[in-house]
Amino acid sequence: MREEIHIGKLIKKEVGGEKGKLPWLADKVACTESDIRWIYTRQHINFERLMKFCIYLETDFFAYYSEYVREWVLLSEKPEYSGGKIHIGALIRAKMNEEGRKVDWLSKKTLCSKSTLSRIYQNEHIGAERLISICKHLKTDFFAYYSEYFLHQIQNKNG
Repeated sequence: MREEIHIGKLIKKEVGGEKGKLPWLADKVACTESDIRWIYTRQHINFERLMKFCIYLETDFFAYYSEYVREWVLLSEKPEYSGGKIHIGALIRAKMNEEGRKVDWLSKKTLCSKSTLSRIYQNEHIGAERLISICKHLKTDFFAYYSEYFLHQIQNKNG
């Protein structure tokens, strides 16, 4: 089993020691240089912010999560990305409905309250650790949607 994801270290590695890159990046992702240094210490960050890092560093950080989940759960297929903005709660709900699963089942599997799971259905994004757990139990690589969305954004930016 591979080591857990530490997204801050991956971002720091990508930024490297290039002089001038840190102020440029801070400006692009709308934060300060000290915020970026703090992010370097974080195992996971907000997915909206992570998408900004992906776009401006032209690196698919979601692919690391996707690979981790796929290896952990031994998935072979990637879900289909239909284009458009990601609403992870709706995707989780659709998968639950497709499998005929109830909130009670996922609540027991993820050790998450039913009310929290019900709120997740309303959210466009959720935390990485919680999404990893949901991926495991639903045997679905939800990170692949973010990865595909990023690739779509880069194509639009460069195309």
